Amino acid sequence: MKRKKLSTIIFTALLGMVLCKCTNPVQSVQPNSGFNISFKPTPPKDLADSNASSKQLIEFAWEEFFALNWKSSYSKDGLRDHPDTLWNYSDTSSAYPNLAVWETYAHRSELRPYSDTMLPFDSAPHYSYGDKLYPADRNANFRLFDVLDENNEIGSCDIYAHVNKYDKQHRVLYQAKVNRYEYDYVLKHYPNKSKLITARAYTAKMIDSINAYYPGVKNSCDCPPDYQGITLPCGSNGGDVGAMEVKTAWRELTPLDDSTKFFTRKVVYFRKEGNKIVYANKTYALIGLHIIHKTKNYNDFVFATWEHVDVQKDSMGYILLDTSGKETGKFYKGYPRLHPIPAIVDSSTQFVHDRLRKMNPKSIWLNYRLVGVQGKPTGDSSTFNYFLANYVVESDSTLADFKGSGIGTPDDGKPNILYDGQFFTMGGCQGCHGVAQKNLGGDFSFLLDTVGKPIKQPDLYGDHSRKLMALIEATKKSK
Repeated sequence: MKRKKLSTIIFTALLGMVLCKCTNPVQSVQPNSGFNISFKPTPPKDLADSNASSKQLIEFAWEEFFALNWKSSYSKDGLRDHPDTLWNYSDTSSAYPNLAVWETYAHRSELRPYSDTMLPFDSAPHYSYGDKLYPADRNANFRLFDVLDENNEIGSCDIYAHVNKYDKQHRVLYQAKVNRYEYDYVLKHYPNKSKLITARAYTAKMIDSINAYYPGVKNSCDCPPDYQGITLPCGSNGGDVGAMEVKTAWRELTPLDDSTKFFTRKVVYFRKEGNKIVYANKTYALIGLHIIHKTKNYNDFVFATWEHVDVQKDSMGYILLDTSGKETGKFYKGYPRLHPIPAIVDSSTQFVHDRLRKMNPKSIWLNYRLVGVQGKPTGDSSTFNYFLANYVVESDSTLADFKGSGIGTPDDGKPNILYDGQFFTMGGCQGCHGVAQKNLGGDFSFLLDTVGKPIKQPDLYGDHSRKLMALIEATKKSK
């Protein structure tokens, strides 16, 4: 009896282990270090309250990261922003899936199409620009999920890789995307440029006149259903995920790089040939990733950012742009990181890497680290991650040291963000996006403004954007 009972226990335990690996996508780890991070196929919806500790914000950010980098179900069911729940991070067949959930988010030219006609979220990839685009050759594919149509840091600077050997040969390109909840909100309420402009102006007017999105409402998540302005959907425990945006930075690999250490994709990029704008495909490597997420307890969004572990070793360099979009002045080669990554953030990366290595020693995410996370706005520049900046997304001092009231006044110390009925001078990513909230009425999203949107043409690889002057003019309003 005892031997039979013991055999039954062993069999049940082994069966449980098999089922856990094959059918249960949740992999929770609770180390002695005190971090509690779960590897789940869906992102967390909110934090427990609006006064989360730095550790809790870090845990929240990592759970977002792993959910968004989960394998997409798109090849099976045609659903975008949807995970394949039969997959998990213990899959050792590859270093990363052939398509991640965040890649299926809607591109900015799908959210703000030049045709002014948004399509249903689950439509196949479709990119709408004003200028006619031509394929570089008969094999050029314009329906890929990664379309790198931005070639600078929002008009502030151009950035290049391995400049010690290649000078300005390998330029960093960018793309921005939104999740289903944000896209469907815009599609339902403001599906064309005219309606969005009206709503944006209304929101900015309300913020300017009453220090709120709506009379008597301090949390923008509490605006009534018939609110005429822009208040993106909020994630809440027991409710939906809420609005999320992702911005990514990419570059070509060179013989100096070990390609096995990078998340790579065949992408769409653009260049000019004569008088034509052409699109072409090439393999690029991911070197930076931003995630921003609006929740009930963090209605000014949670901002989190990651980068490849070797970005500071890869001889990156940047050149500032003037207001006409031309490169000007010094070429800053091997520039310093202006604000160090906090020790607790580095500790979380080490913890995550330790767990990943046990699940899949080939995991590509062993080569990426968290830079930091911002939660509740503050006016105290000595607080945790106040100047949050990614080494390859906010490289120059304009963005890395941002604490101003507009893009043209990045360090004037004037208020740039509304929170709980009060204005603050917030730094870093959140402060910069606060300008999109306070001055532009776009609820922290630069994708909802009218600065070059709808998008007439993508940034061209060989040209320089003239975004900076437009952003400066658009964000001049101060309170």
